[in-house]
Amino acid sequence: MFRKKSLAITILTLLGAAYLFSIPADSKTEQFTIPAEIAGLQLRHSSQGKDAMAKISKLHGKEIAVKNGYVAHYESGQAKAMLYVAEFENEEQARQQIDLMREKIGKGTKSFGHFRELKEERRKIYSVLGFGQIHYFYLDSKKVIWLAVDPSVAKPVLEAVLKVIK
Repeated sequence: MFRKKSLAITILTLLGAAYLFSIPADSKTEQFTIPAEIAGLQLRHSSQGKDAMAKISKLHGKEIAVKNGYVAHYESGQAKAMLYVAEFENEEQARQQIDLMREKIGKGTKSFGHFRELKEERRKIYSVLGFGQIHYFYLDSKKVIWLAVDPSVAKPVLEAVLKVIK
């Protein structure tokens, strides 16, 4: 009886240790939660992980090496907004991506124009006009955030996103 108990305890201990060591170190990082509402706009649909990363890469026309991605579509009446969050392995990779985006879009493209740099909440935020919306993009630690929003609700939605994504 004692041997069976001892064997069972040993097996459970080994299984527990194997489980703990199988958890990736980065899984302990804080997960981003997609807000259900932003400045009166309601979340209509969202995606995370591989699906969101594929959508983000498609927008760039090439695969972007992100660690994780989040995409959310918001609406209220006629007002719409899309929120894209690309999370990189580290802040340096995220900074390189934002610099590349700023450089390419800042020159003007077929799709985007009227590039501006603003300061909101002590952050550098870049904005462009395109596809009937105002597009804001900025760096937040290891994340690159892109917000595409209808002009009628742009300011309150941007302010809300800046408070939510920290």
